[in-house]
Amino acid sequence: MKSTFIIAEIGPNHNGDINIAKSMVSDLSKIGVDAVKFQLAIPENVYSDDSFKADYQKENENSKTPLDMAKRHKLTFKEHLELKNWCSHEKIMYLCTAFDIDSLKFIDKELDIPIFKISSGENLTKDLIEYIAHQNKPILLSTGMTTYEEIGISLSILNAQGSKDITILHCISNYPASDDELNLNTLKLLKEKFKSKIGYSDHSLGNEACIAAVIMGAEVIEKHVTFDQNAEGPDHKASSTIEEFEQLVLSIRRSEK
Repeated sequence: MKSTFIIAEIGPNHNGDINIAKSMVSDLSKIGVDAVKFQLAIPENVYSDDSFKADYQKENENSKTPLDMAKRHKLTFKEHLELKNWCSHEKIMYLCTAFDIDSLKFIDKELDIPIFKISSGENLTKDLIEYIAHQNKPILLSTGMTTYEEIGISLSILNAQGSKDITILHCISNYPASDDELNLNTLKLLKEKFKSKIGYSDHSLGNEACIAAVIMGAEVIEKHVTFDQNAEGPDHKASSTIEEFEQLVLSIRRSEK
């Protein structure tokens, strides 16, 4: 049996401190995680003047605007290059989601990212998807707040330059998502409707949903992880601790058997 590909989503949970990011990479490399994932953006290129923070962000992070929040919690291009090299040193795969075209070109050309991740918020962002469609790399397509019709549109653009290795990630875009919102049966529907590999990007608390998703056929599991659930920042409270993530890895490997 092919083992589930497990991604520890650090995202912005380093709070803009590369030393925290490197420490998390080192800890996660010891517990059997397949990849760690970060996020990269030029905030001024992403946020419009009328953008606003989600409720969970307002509760957990005190910046006035999404632009201010993104600036506080970002790492520079140069620091991401340092992180990529650190991941190589720690023998764990570096992944990154880009939220604007300049960041996407950087992680592709300068960091030679092995897998593209398209976030739920960017799965209809035409310039990003068209760029990825012209590359010959595996793709993870997240689907939070997306209709089946919209997923079909994204897939048609991605496959326009030739059939791609795409895994569709079921995702519920609540932080955290409650058990009765998770709709894990959608995994089966996605596989049947799009004849695609499936995975699960989890925003729930605890490990049960991820384990259930694996049993239902998810080939990729992505879950947020933090160094401190009480730290200030948008995603910390909806993230696992590293200790909880280690238990998740052990439980997934057991469920595979």
